Amino acid sequence: MRWYRNLYLGSNAAPHIRAIRKKAAAGKLMAGVYYITPATAPGGLLDIFHNGMLRQSLFAGVQCTDVIGVAEGRMEAFRLAGQVIWDVYQETGGFDLRSRFRSEDFVED
Repeated sequence: MRWYRNLYLGSNAAPHIRAIRKKAAAGKLMAGVYYITPATAPGGLLDIFHNGMLRQSLFAGVQCTDVIGVAEGRMEAFRLAGQVIWDVYQETGGFDLRSRFRSEDFVED
């Protein structure tokens, strides 16, 4: 799992990000914690998924694990994903998230 250097954080997730990252590195399940990543499927913008999905081997084998944002709760995850898309549009005038979030923008944990 790699983390975006300027990680987007929901207001509920922000105070707990150290614990979230530590538990993620240990492969622990965290109730209510969602990750936002670049879309795995061609033509998509972002994926939002519960952290527990990575415990499913079929899902984990194909899912992009470059984490752009972390949220607590589905609604916070939806709002945060919208903020990511809006910021990319404001910066680039488009929706090319893959060129905006380059490999060198991520760090291993």
